[in-house]
Amino acid sequence: MFQSTLVLIVLFSITYRWSISMNSYSGQAKPKMFGDYEAQRHWMEITFNLRINDWYRNTSDNDLNYWGLDYPPLTAYHSFLMGYLADSIDPSFVKLHESRGLENEKHKLFMRLTVLVFDLLIFFPSVVLILNQMFFKLNATNEQNNDKRSKKDDLAQKSDYLASLFFILLNPTLVLIDHGHFQYNSISLGLMQLSFYFSLSYKSTKSIKKLNTMRLMFCAFFFCLALNYKQMELYHALPIFFFLLAICLKSNIFSYGLFLLTIIGSTVIFTFGILWYPYLNEGFDSVTQVLIRIFPIKRGLFEDKVANLWCSLSPILKLKQNFASENLAKISFVITVIFNLPSSLNLLFKPSRQCFLLALIISALTFYLFSFQVHEKSIIISTVPACLLVNFYPQLVSWFILIANFSMLPLFIKDGLILPFITTSVLFNLIVYVYYHSKKLESGDRFWLCLTQLAPQKFSKFNEKIFKLLYFMSLSGMLVLTVCSLAIRPPQNLPDLWTLLICVYSFVHFIFFLCLFNLIQLTLKNNDLIITEKEAEKSHRLFFNFESILTEKKKIL
Repeated sequence: MFQSTLVLIVLFSITYRWSISMNSYSGQAKPKMFGDYEAQRHWMEITFNLRINDWYRNTSDNDLNYWGLDYPPLTAYHSFLMGYLADSIDPSFVKLHESRGLENEKHKLFMRLTVLVFDLLIFFPSVVLILNQMFFKLNATNEQNNDKRSKKDDLAQKSDYLASLFFILLNPTLVLIDHGHFQYNSISLGLMQLSFYFSLSYKSTKSIKKLNTMRLMFCAFFFCLALNYKQMELYHALPIFFFLLAICLKSNIFSYGLFLLTIIGSTVIFTFGILWYPYLNEGFDSVTQVLIRIFPIKRGLFEDKVANLWCSLSPILKLKQNFASENLAKISFVITVIFNLPSSLNLLFKPSRQCFLLALIISALTFYLFSFQVHEKSIIISTVPACLLVNFYPQLVSWFILIANFSMLPLFIKDGLILPFITTSVLFNLIVYVYYHSKKLESGDRFWLCLTQLAPQKFSKFNEKIFKLLYFMSLSGMLVLTVCSLAIRPPQNLPDLWTLLICVYSFVHFIFFLCLFNLIQLTLKNNDLIITEKEAEKSHRLFFNFESILTEKKKIL
């Protein structure tokens, strides 16, 4: 029953993705620049036809003003592979110069299939591995020190595993951007989730030192791959760094910890060295040219309309006009670091798997809100780790996903993806609500996040009502802005009115979520600290206990 349900979930997720891909894509029938679909196709054309050292250079055959390659080398290698495959199917797909703006059903089928295949090869397995780690392997380790679980508990655990898998694969933000708008985010995010998996696999026991070393080495390796596919994976860099550093410190930094640190550092250097070798071999100028393309300071503070601090303030302060890009880059860097410090330091001094997963969301959301050169699509980098916690905070996560999807509404309107946007948003939140609401009613746990332990117990119901009110007010606001964007033309002197209101509205929500996730992490009862072997033998604690002063969970799966 479990395996058959698992297969059905995977098949439904594939069908779900393919149904989205039947719609229009970014820039369809919109010359002369088209959109991200053409950008990905153009990169295949450039990498397949030109020398590797010309991929990032402006030449007569490579006009960088027309979708010049601006992602790290692994994306370029992937584009070359896809270009080679495209040429074997139909040379017109990647014919130099002549293929520019190519649009036909055969090519669309090829492009859509490549996204789906890499989803199945990288993203799906990474999700399964992490959930196996969270629901089965860690709990199985704990069962050795506890009574046998009842069949009812075992069924409940499997049910929650399948539900979590289903909801993660349904994530509308990722599916709409990759299979609707058209990008390959599932590759970098899948690689990053493999890094998460190996970091979560670490166990502080002396008997498996070699295995632990391999786990941390693979954690660093997959992180480097993800970062070298898309530089936005820097959004997850701080939690990865502080969690691995905390493990090294807890493992005695002057002996085994120093050895681990050396292995991790060597893995990073080796992986970067291999991926960047063609450019390192050409010299400093070649490396500099790639870095300039990857980190384009001159492009400005943000792209289009983004639901972050800078876009929200720009109509008032005119940031782009009144400040130099270099100064804005420095200011945004400092603010991003400051807002990341509480979560990062908490992870360093109280390292636990729960804190690590929460810190991933916090770091990605902080980068999105305050860093330099942010795209509206970058919000998906925080929604993917958030989905991993849907079983622990169903209402908070589903609400966050809904707002994240809503923040990209102007993009979906431009791409002609209104119907997929509405259906995926409603489907995801409705299924999450129905499953977890019925489950929590049966177990007696509260479904709504409420500040029950920050106030006297007699105010718990009142606090819950406040959160329900905020939630339904939020839904109402999204509904009104969606209708206005679709049905009411903005004033001629304010053409971006609805877009800007959506950005500001979403930004306020993201600040609210950032505060909540920080509060949850900082008040978490860390029940799986990286402790010594002797302490572990005395401990009967569960690994994934997400109790905090914000929740009333009395039972851990």
